[in-house]
Amino acid sequence: MSETSTGAPDDVNAPLDDPRWTVQWADGPVPDQRRLRPLIGHSGPVRAVATATVDGRPVAVSGSRDNTVRVWDLATGEQLHDPVTGRTDPVSSMTAEVLSVATAVADGRPVAFSLHGDDAVLVWDLATGRAAGEFVRLVESAVLDGRRVLLTLGADGTLYVGDLLSGRRVAAFPSAAGIAMLDGRRVVLTVDDVDVDRTVRVWDLGTAGQLARSLEVVRAVALDGRVLAVTAGEPDQEEQRLWDLATGEPVETPSAAAALSGGEDRPGVTTLTVVNGRAVAVGLDSEEPRFIGPLAVALQNGALVRSRARGTAVLDGRTVALTAEADGTLRIWDLTDDRQRVNGMRVIDAVGASGAAPAFPPGPEPDADLWRRISGRGNGPSGSGDPVLLTVEQDDTVVVRDRATGKPVGPPLTGHTGKVWDVATAVVDGRPVAVTASADHTLRTWDLTHAHADAHADAHGDGDGPVRAGHTGTVSAITTAVLDGSPVVVTAAADHTLHVWDLTTGQPVTAAVTGLDGEVTAMVASVVDGRPVVVTAGSGDTLHLLDPVGGEHLGEPVTCHHGRVLALAGATLDGRPVVVTAGADRTAAIWDLATRRLVGEPLTGHTSRVTAVATAELAGRPVAVTGSWDKTVRLWDLTTGRQIGEPLTGHTDWVTAVATTLVDGRPVAVSRSRDKTVRLWDLATMRETGEPLTGHTDPNGPMVVTVGGARPVVAIGQGQAVRFWDLATGREAGTEYALPLPAAALGAAPGGRLVVGFGPEVTVLRPAAG
Repeated sequence: MSETSTGAPDDVNAPLDDPRWTVQWADGPVPDQRRLRPLIGHSGPVRAVATATVDGRPVAVSGSRDNTVRVWDLATGEQLHDPVTGRTDPVSSMTAEVLSVATAVADGRPVAFSLHGDDAVLVWDLATGRAAGEFVRLVESAVLDGRRVLLTLGADGTLYVGDLLSGRRVAAFPSAAGIAMLDGRRVVLTVDDVDVDRTVRVWDLGTAGQLARSLEVVRAVALDGRVLAVTAGEPDQEEQRLWDLATGEPVETPSAAAALSGGEDRPGVTTLTVVNGRAVAVGLDSEEPRFIGPLAVALQNGALVRSRARGTAVLDGRTVALTAEADGTLRIWDLTDDRQRVNGMRVIDAVGASGAAPAFPPGPEPDADLWRRISGRGNGPSGSGDPVLLTVEQDDTVVVRDRATGKPVGPPLTGHTGKVWDVATAVVDGRPVAVTASADHTLRTWDLTHAHADAHADAHGDGDGPVRAGHTGTVSAITTAVLDGSPVVVTAAADHTLHVWDLTTGQPVTAAVTGLDGEVTAMVASVVDGRPVVVTAGSGDTLHLLDPVGGEHLGEPVTCHHGRVLALAGATLDGRPVVVTAGADRTAAIWDLATRRLVGEPLTGHTSRVTAVATAELAGRPVAVTGSWDKTVRLWDLTTGRQIGEPLTGHTDWVTAVATTLVDGRPVAVSRSRDKTVRLWDLATMRETGEPLTGHTDPNGPMVVTVGGARPVVAIGQGQAVRFWDLATGREAGTEYALPLPAAALGAAPGGRLVVGFGPEVTVLRPAAG
């Protein structure tokens, strides 16, 4: 990779004019300046997104088919907490898919709700990233012995009775099957699944006392249109008894066994459940039990617990949901508040200890914005207070529309490579921002300010004319030069061509240079005998000198004996133009461009391949800075060919890029490593200055130093974005610039401009003024 010094700005202490970068020109479609950083981390399609504010920071909450819920800081693009998941099925070991997410404020704290494929609704504390509860299934509200209660169903099938006045659970009935009225009392029916005969038990819902006895069936027969069963003697009776399995009534007969003598055997009947002298349920071998007599009538409308339980209910005209804390305390969530806030309460004040119990009516709940968002119905892309409305079109573009008129505002938001599932809005640093979730496993963020929309339109410049003919392969190297007194940009790409662009207008200056010998991986511009020259290196061991105007090769290639040339930098030595090469043979070398010969001996000292080189002036002498896989940065006197001082150490992995500039008037080197840090070195004192710059998730992207707003900044390619750090302060310099494709090459240009190559496209960015 080739890096060269950008020189000293006029006033390095001047404040940054503006943190934003805008497009000066592009050789193809202009990157949408509304596009901000992508949020990358999900490994499956992202189905849902919602926004919230945590400790004053805007965040996005996303749910994906990778079964995780993630929380993102929209200002930095980083994840705030470890991903969280729903329940894992103990039998299949599968974790439930996330179907939708929603956010709200509970007791002053931001929370998120996630709906999962197993119908669970989980609650998450966004400040800590920890679980804050799970919605339990609501069955009904009731008055039992003067006590106001809520009946809920746990995930394991346990029916709970909660006292609304105290907010505590007062009873639990495992394996609940139904609720009914029996002899004027509310009862709950449970089925003992561990027994082979699946015994039904009947419990008083108010007292939690068991009412039923289970009797073993000796024989069952069909006789005269009825099914009759004989049970073994009860503990207080010695004789057997005969029962009608349709009505549950006992059949009076002198001899139960004799009464069945002419009947046809009915195998499979194992037990009878008897309450107050009447049979209410029949246990069947390997089948679900059958309710008879009064319970068959009570349950004929489908009042089994599992079929009637719902995730929400209407309580005093409000849509509510319940969670249960570890200590058994109930928490009631109001989902109907017009401000989309949730009030979590241990006791709902509006529910007193007297008066009729509110019913949970069957059928769908009334419109409640929060519940509709939790359940994935009618997810709203933006709040009613937003001036714009976001709509997802059939072509998976997102259109920004004026809420009042419905007309589009600016061009659609494009860039996702899969279906767009959901959208949300937030305010980041005072700017309205959209967040889109897609099947391409990413979320994207977009600046919706009118200023950016206008800038997007203006950035096309002469874009109303024909699109410029540029590269057809990925841009791999960038440098700048001066032709006929005007600054130009030189780009090389995987299509084996070289293009020269006017830095100001973006117009081609010369015809494309074609037929390059392989892909160019490093490139630097120079002047030899008054003639502009571009020096290129590729995947081999040779340097090629090209005429950027005529396109011809200037003389024979120069063989460097590195095994492979990995980086290039230009300099002037004793008034002669030279290039410094870095190679796979662990050395650097100086080459006279006029004579095509090696100057002095190779620069030796690195113990592994030399991957980066840059040049500068130190105390009036030309120097080179090299970086290596040996994790060191070294400084070389180009006049003597000797190393200056000891190696600069601190990186814990390969050094992949170096650059030089002036910070506060002092020459410095900037190095980037695979350890995901960027370090700043004072070349006069040979010491590291300041703290390492961190936050670089992609250690292999391009790096260059330029001057943004009259201050030296380091620009770093981070996948589909370029991020900037102020070298004087060590702080990130404003908003990153997002791209539709990964940044493959960067180049510094006069006037603080930055040349970016992404895919086959080239664009020039400039620091924006107010």
